[in-house]
Amino acid sequence: MMKKTQERIWSIATLAILCVTIVLWAAHLQDRLPWSSSQEVELQEIYIPEGATAFEARSPQRIGWAGETPLKVVVSEDGTIFSVNFLPSHESPAWIRLIENAGFMDSWNGLTLCEAVGHHVDAITSATMTTVAVVNTLRDDILRRIEIGEIICDDPIVIAEKGLAFDLELLAVLAVLAFALISFFFPKKMKPARLYLLAVSVIVLGFWQGQYLSVSGFFNLFVFGINWVAWIIPLMFLLAFALPLITKKPFYCTYVCPYGAAQELVGKLNKKHVQIPQKVYRILVNLRPAYLLVIILLLFTGIILDFVNFEPFSGFMLDAYLWIPMVIAGVFLLVSLFVPKFWCKYCCPTGYIFDLTR
Repeated sequence: MMKKTQERIWSIATLAILCVTIVLWAAHLQDRLPWSSSQEVELQEIYIPEGATAFEARSPQRIGWAGETPLKVVVSEDGTIFSVNFLPSHESPAWIRLIENAGFMDSWNGLTLCEAVGHHVDAITSATMTTVAVVNTLRDDILRRIEIGEIICDDPIVIAEKGLAFDLELLAVLAVLAFALISFFFPKKMKPARLYLLAVSVIVLGFWQGQYLSVSGFFNLFVFGINWVAWIIPLMFLLAFALPLITKKPFYCTYVCPYGAAQELVGKLNKKHVQIPQKVYRILVNLRPAYLLVIILLLFTGIILDFVNFEPFSGFMLDAYLWIPMVIAGVFLLVSLFVPKFWCKYCCPTGYIFDLTR
């Protein structure tokens, strides 16, 4: 009884520290603390050809993965868009690199500003929040300029709106979550289908859709608010916290996480696993809270500003060439051959945050 009471006190204290950290981090990003400095992503100088003009597009209510996504639009002398570029923001360089490598920012090139408002652009599935924010920011700013007469359009404006469409990709993610929920509530009956759940989690949520939870997602959700357009991530966070709180059983880490699934699959390749001595185990179980504390300290001191390099999940984003997460992912997959799900059990700060609710 005493041990359980101590664990509960530690959990409540840790959650309180996390809440205070989120508040301080939000103030830190807004340069309201003595040690604050700009945390915005630095970008290359934007090229403006001779005769072209440029303007900034901003829409504070359109939030991406990490807050507002301001843009700089370069318009050629003939009135068509030459380029749409990111301005410095709090967005992860990984997301920006992924979006630029995919050619997403070139979607409006060659269009007039009036045509750009009605031009439909599909979001990038693995960077949905940011790409949807870019589309809406550009559209909102152009419409505002049309309204005040700064931009004159000869033809009526037709706005290309796309709501929460249940397309194939969205259905695939929801199907995996449904599969995971059924497995969670009926673990014995669904045990024969465990391998299939692991496989679709890695393929669909990992490599195809890039839908996973992380410390960066946790902080961004509370600091910058919920992006209801890309609502899958908030839904996953809700399930990850609510189900353990109600049932006292882990949900996300066991049934959803694509990297956890990858480790479990790799672990099945070797039946001779290493038995960790009790003394070593007692040290290892303290790594997760210690690692979370290190992340917080590094962020506040400004030594490291990009969350994605702390965890292996972004290694699924192959087009972004994130070498640090890829190396972390590869190393711990190899370790999982000998110690199943080593990262999940002893290192993962995201899993540690979820476990606190139990």
